[in-house]
Amino acid sequence: MPRTTVHTREPERIVARAFDVASAYDLKLARDQLFPGSTGRLLDSNPLTIQFGPRRFVAVFEYGSIVFFNFEENECQVLIDRIKSCASRPYKTVSRDDFTLYLAPREKKPEGTDELYIRDFNRDTAILVAVVLSRSVALEYYEALVGASLARLEQTVTALAGTGRIPRGERELTRQVGLALLIEHELAYSVSAFDDPDIIWEGGARMNQLYLALKREFDLDDRIKVIQQKVSLVSRWSTFVIARIEGHRSRMLEWIIIILIFSEIVLVLLRIM
Repeated sequence: MPRTTVHTREPERIVARAFDVASAYDLKLARDQLFPGSTGRLLDSNPLTIQFGPRRFVAVFEYGSIVFFNFEENECQVLIDRIKSCASRPYKTVSRDDFTLYLAPREKKPEGTDELYIRDFNRDTAILVAVVLSRSVALEYYEALVGASLARLEQTVTALAGTGRIPRGERELTRQVGLALLIEHELAYSVSAFDDPDIIWEGGARMNQLYLALKREFDLDDRIKVIQQKVSLVSRWSTFVIARIEGHRSRMLEWIIIILIFSEIVLVLLRIM
């Protein structure tokens, strides 16, 4: 009896590329910049989601991230450059991440890999995947920034504990403290935008399961907690350093006043003599 050959079709591959470009995007301006001369179709205003063809989507987020589906590297850069004027405080170093989706009859949960098997890919799936990817690359920026700030302040505090003196200039320390406070403010703003997206409630149980699976894949909740703990530590150290600087200024002022009073007394005595 002849054997029957079963041909399995390779699952369709969809590549997602996420970039964290700036502190924030003005989505209204970005929409105006992306649409002139474009064949794209607007799917949502926040995140700004535009479809440029079959399986080709772009999602722009107000906290400075942008996600592309089925765009080549050079195409991504062209669109990022096009909306550069819509970005507030562009970063010198852009965080990025790639993720691969496969369309297959059976869904597979991500297990520490950079890929996910899904049954269909539509507007809702694209937005949901883009939400998680955009938050992941945004967190990469804060992880690096908070880590560097913590390391610098740790050196200062360690030296202070060992010698009893602040080892660096006041201006440099004030700059470090200002940077720490800025990080705390920006992180609070970004995390406040990380609420569960409305689309998981509109899409039902299946969308919710996909969202939870992606959150676990990228460890979003744990990473946010770690960053918040580090920011809290940076904030406490910053408060301590500020108190030391103010105490130093206060002592200097006291000595200046004492010297002035002493000088005045000497001058009075010289006149009397």
